[in-house]
Amino acid sequence: MTTQTLHYTENTQSSNETTTLADIQARREERAYLDRCAMGDEKAIRWVMNRYRDRVVRLASHVLHTPKDAEDVAQEAFVKAFRLIGQFRGESGFYAWLYRIVINICLDRMRRKSATAEMSLEATFLPSICANTPDLDKCLAVEQILNTLSPPMRAALVLREVEGLDYHEISEVLQIPLGTVRSRLNTARDQFRKRWIAAQKEAEDV
Repeated sequence: MTTQTLHYTENTQSSNETTTLADIQARREERAYLDRCAMGDEKAIRWVMNRYRDRVVRLASHVLHTPKDAEDVAQEAFVKAFRLIGQFRGESGFYAWLYRIVINICLDRMRRKSATAEMSLEATFLPSICANTPDLDKCLAVEQILNTLSPPMRAALVLREVEGLDYHEISEVLQIPLGTVRSRLNTARDQFRKRWIAAQKEAEDV
């Protein structure tokens, strides 16, 4: 039994070490490509675009709700990112940095389309969670409850639960401390859960 336990422990440590080394190697590879992008290397630029293009288009589509505009935003975001690549210091993930560029471009487009509307990251970043969902009534109920949350709570919840960003990435995108991300998500989840239960109970009483 002791031998089996020891063997299992060694395999677990080896697996964790392999994963960690793979992550480090992947980050180093990306950093090398980004450095080459700063020097105008076209092969490196294509590598970065191929790696992130689908995610950038999806994000822009979520914000703008128009696929054609999303393609234009993606193109503009990459042009701006490569122009400013020297400002990326590598303290956070490249995608979080790129994410912020995409969001800002989307907001600029929305401001131009509606000059009198007051726009903010939190107020406008609410993707349509009902897309391609067969249970329309349920997803509409979810979206209605999301809309009752304050803009900061809603943005944090959507970035985490819909876009799948980790806490550090959310911190970078919303430009708030990591501790604030945690507390904001905890509060948002608690508020959402309570309002969801209340809405379901109200529906049952009708």
